[in-house]
Amino acid sequence: MIDRFRFRIAGCGTALPRTPLSNVELAKQLGVETSWIESRCGVETRYRSEEDETTLSLAVEASQMVLKQVPGFVPDMLICSTFTPEYLLCPTAPAIAHKLALGPIGAFDLNAACSGAAIGFLTAINFLATGFAKRILLVCSDTPTKFLADGDRNTRILMGDGAAAMALETTGSCQSRLLSWSIGSDGEGASFYSVPVGGSACPQPPVTGPLEGELALSVKMEGRALFKFAVAQGAELIESICEKASVAMENVRWVLIHQANLRIINALREKVAIPADRWVVNVNAVGNTVAASIPLALADCLDRQAFKEGDIILVVGFGAGLTWAGFLMQW
Repeated sequence: MIDRFRFRIAGCGTALPRTPLSNVELAKQLGVETSWIESRCGVETRYRSEEDETTLSLAVEASQMVLKQVPGFVPDMLICSTFTPEYLLCPTAPAIAHKLALGPIGAFDLNAACSGAAIGFLTAINFLATGFAKRILLVCSDTPTKFLADGDRNTRILMGDGAAAMALETTGSCQSRLLSWSIGSDGEGASFYSVPVGGSACPQPPVTGPLEGELALSVKMEGRALFKFAVAQGAELIESICEKASVAMENVRWVLIHQANLRIINALREKVAIPADRWVVNVNAVGNTVAASIPLALADCLDRQAFKEGDIILVVGFGAGLTWAGFLMQW
């Protein structure tokens, strides 16, 4: 049965907003030292989208890049992983398909926050394995900075906007395959990272009260609780996935992990027996880009041709919701 889960990543495109935001500039805005930012999260640069740059525009840019990379790749399904859709109550995927002139293909959004890339990938592979689709465009795009309060030091130092798109397909000659996988959730932590208003619990900001003003429309984050969750659940997830595939951790060649912040990545490095130099890290250059973070790291690896045939690659995502997902694949 496992051999049904064979696939090929035909290409990967990326998109970042035009303007980088360095620690020097951000420190001035927040009234802190650059060393404070770096010690808290390890991010040196992140990208904050301008008014005309949106989840949709970044998604289309990344998708156009990958479609140029793979001439003749015509997707019969488009999945968009995002927790910052272009419009409230409306999926972004159909708009991406329309902008790309793909016709009336199946298109839908998937919201798993920072686990969005891993769960989106597993969803796409299952559609391919069952024959529901032959070619899928998986687009991961998020613009979290649009929901951050200007004076919120805890969130603004971390978050960045970005998008990445992957062309996935299955044929008889595909060599990449899934070895094991795992998905989970814990709704008790649903409020650890959220915007207090805008959902069905509170559709409109109250006129008066504790949610009044900018904070009602901005992210509320319980950083300490999220840190504990990410380290504990991330380590357990890694161990479980490797055990299911009967793969010793020292045989994992690359780790593509959600780029939450450098402190979380370093804590996980210390907890599991995978050498530090095998962990792909780009959070310093782009910040936490939510669903886009794993495929942006993947694109870096593909650009430098880091993956070799037979490499075992571990993919791990965890985030708001709370959600987590991961898998082992052989290249």
